[in-house]
Amino acid sequence: MESTKLPHPELDENQNLEVNAGASNEDQLLNETNAPITTDEVEILKNDTATAPENEEQQQVDELPEQDEDQVQEPTSEPEQEKEEEPKAEQEPQQEKQEKEEVQETEEQQDVEQEQEQEQESSSVMDEMVSEIEDSDKDEDMDEDDEDEQEEVETESIETIENEYNTLSIDDAVAELEKVVENENYPVIKSRVGILKAKLTREIKELKRERLNKFIEEGGDKEDYKEEPLELEERFYQALNTFKNNKKRFIENLERQKEKNLIAKQEIIEGLKTLIDENLTLKEKNDKFKEYQEAWRNIGPVPQNETNNLWKNYHFNVDKFYDLLRISREIRELDLKKNLEQKIQLCEKAESLLLEKSITKSFKMLQQLHNEWREIGPVMEDKKEEIWERFKTASDQINQNRRDYYDKLYTEQKNNYNAKLVLCEQAEELIAHEINSIKEHNRVSEQLTDLLKMWKTFGPAPSKLNDEIWTRFKTTLNTYFQQRKEYFQQIKETQTQNYNLKLNLTMQAEALVDRTDWRRATEEIIQLQKEWKNIGAVPRKNSDAIWKRFRSACDKFFENKSNYFANIKDIEKENLRKKEELIEKIANQEFTDDREANLELMKAFQRQWTEIGYVPMKVKDSLNQRYRETLNKRFADLKISLEEVKRSDFKKKIDTLLNDPNATKILDKERRFLTNKMTQLKDEINLLENNLGFFARSKNAELLREEFSKKIEAAKKEVEEIEYKIRVMDKSKK
Repeated sequence: MESTKLPHPELDENQNLEVNAGASNEDQLLNETNAPITTDEVEILKNDTATAPENEEQQQVDELPEQDEDQVQEPTSEPEQEKEEEPKAEQEPQQEKQEKEEVQETEEQQDVEQEQEQEQESSSVMDEMVSEIEDSDKDEDMDEDDEDEQEEVETESIETIENEYNTLSIDDAVAELEKVVENENYPVIKSRVGILKAKLTREIKELKRERLNKFIEEGGDKEDYKEEPLELEERFYQALNTFKNNKKRFIENLERQKEKNLIAKQEIIEGLKTLIDENLTLKEKNDKFKEYQEAWRNIGPVPQNETNNLWKNYHFNVDKFYDLLRISREIRELDLKKNLEQKIQLCEKAESLLLEKSITKSFKMLQQLHNEWREIGPVMEDKKEEIWERFKTASDQINQNRRDYYDKLYTEQKNNYNAKLVLCEQAEELIAHEINSIKEHNRVSEQLTDLLKMWKTFGPAPSKLNDEIWTRFKTTLNTYFQQRKEYFQQIKETQTQNYNLKLNLTMQAEALVDRTDWRRATEEIIQLQKEWKNIGAVPRKNSDAIWKRFRSACDKFFENKSNYFANIKDIEKENLRKKEELIEKIANQEFTDDREANLELMKAFQRQWTEIGYVPMKVKDSLNQRYRETLNKRFADLKISLEEVKRSDFKKKIDTLLNDPNATKILDKERRFLTNKMTQLKDEINLLENNLGFFARSKNAELLREEFSKKIEAAKKEVEEIEYKIRVMDKSKK
C-alpha cells in the first residue's frame, strides 16, 4: 500500500499556543485567543465571499456507461471535510514591539491571500457526475460555508422547521424555497434553506430513480435510457444560486460596515486625544469620557488587521486620560470594583462553556468573551493576577479540548485515507485483466459495487488528500464502466443482426405453412430449423416473441401435414359430398325482400363452407372455383359484395358496443391494437418486398417469389380493411 505523509487538520504554522516571552499572563491569553484567522479558516471565509460559477449547482454528472439493474451506480463527488483551525490570539499592546508586529501581520496576510488563491484554483467543480455522493458533497460544502455564521442567528429551532416542511410535496418545497430566498437576510433564512435543500436533493434523486424504473418496467433497456432534465430541478438550482448571491452581498455589506465601524472608532480616539485639553470641568470631562466609552462599546467589529493597533491607541488614550485628569480615588476605586464584577461574570461564562458539547460554538463564544474582556478596564492590583488566572484557566481548558478534538479528527481522517487506499488498489486489481464474458463482467460489477458500499462507510480523508484519493477511485470505476459499455454495445449489435436473420427465417417458415407439396416443403422447413440453430442469441426483449412465432409456423406446417395424411381419403370424400350439397343449396336458395336477412343467410353459408374442411386434391381447385362462382352469382343477385359483407359485420359490432358503459375504453383499446397491427403489417410488407431479391439465388425462386407476392398482396388488403375499421371507430365517437 502506498505511503503518504498526511497533513494534520491543525497546521503547525497556524498554531500559536505558547506564551510570548516578556508579556504578562493576561497578554499571553489575549494573544492566543485573538490571533489572525488561520489559513484553512480564511479559505472558508474566502469561499463565502468569492464569486462561484453561476451554474455550480446545476452541473451534471458524467454519464456512466450502460449498466444492468444491479450494476454499480457510480458516485460523482467526495465530500470535503469540514476545516476548523484554532485561531491565534492577538497580543495585547506592547508599544516597543508595535512596528515589528505590524510588519509580521502584513506578511501573514499576504501568505493567507496566496493560499486563498491556490485553494480557489484547486477547488473547481468536478466534470458532470449523477450520484448519491455528489449530493452529500454539496451538503457538506454548504455546511463549511456556514461554519463562521453558525449559532449567530437562531430565530427558530431546526426541529420546528423540519416539521413544517416534512409534509410539503416536491413542487410545494421548490415553491417554498423560491419564496424563502427572496429574503436577503442570510442569517435568518440559512437554516430553512439548508433543510429545504436536503429534502429536495433527496426527493429529486428519488423521482429520477422512479422514472428509470418505470422506463424499465415498460420494456425499455437500461442502456437505452436517457435522463431528461426536470423543470423543478432547474428552479431548485436557480433558487440556490439566488441564496448564494444574497449571502455574498450580506458578507460584502458586513465588511463595509466594519470599515464604517473603524472610522467611527478612530473618531472616538481623536475625541479622547482632544478631551484632555478641552476647557471643561472635571465632571464635564468625565461625563464626556463615559459617553466615548459607551459609544465605543456599542460600535460593532472592525477589520481584523486593524484590531490590534486600534485597541492599542484606544487604551493608550484611556490611560492617558486617567493619568492626566487624576480622577479622584473614590471614582477610580468604584470603576475598579465595577470592572472586577464584570470580569468575574466573564469568568463564570467561560467556565460554563466547558459544558458546551459543540467545539465550534464554545470556541467562538470564548473569542467573544475575550473581546469583552479587552473592553473592560483594569481591576484592583491585588485582584489582577487572581482574576486573570481564573479566566486563563478556563480558556486554556477550552483550547485544550479543541486541540484534542482535532487530534482525534486527524487520526480518523488518516485511518479513512489508508482504508480508501486499500479499496483503490483492490478496484485497480479487479480491472487489470481483460474481461471477455458477461458472467465475468457481472462478477466484476458486483465486486465493484461492494467496494463502493465500503467506500461510503468511511468518512473523509484529510482535506488535501481527499480529492486525490477520490479521483483515483472514480477513475478506476469510469475506466471499467467504459469498457463494459463498449463490450455490451458490441453484443447488442450482434444480437440485433441475429434477430434480423431469425426474422427472415420466420417469414420463410410462415410462407411454407399452407404448402401442400409435402416432401419439398418438409425438406425446406427442416433446413430452416438447422439454420436457426446456427444463429446466435437475439435481444432479450425479442427472444420469446420471435421464437414462438417461428415455432408456431413450424408446428402449424407439421400439424397440417399430419392431419392431411390421417384418414385422408374418407374424410376428404365426406367433405366433398357436404360441399357439393352446400353449393347446390346456395344455388337454389330462394331469398326474400329483406336485405339484412338475406345477408345473414349468405354469411351462414360461408361459415358452413369453412367448417367442412379439406376435399380430395384432384377436385379441390375445381370445387373451390364452383363455390366462388356460385357465391359471387348469388351475391350479385342480391347486389351485395363480399367486402360489403365484412364491413357490415364490423359496423354492426361497433354499434352494439356503443351500448356498453365502458365503450370508450374498449374502443380506445381496440384502436390501439389495430394501429399497432397496421404498423406491423406495413413493416412486414416493406421487409417482404426487400427480401424478394434474395430468392433469385434459390433453386425454388419462382415458387417462393409467388408465395411472398401472395403474402404481400394479402397484407396490403388487410391494411386497407384496418384503415376502414379505424375510420368507423373514429366516426362512432363523434
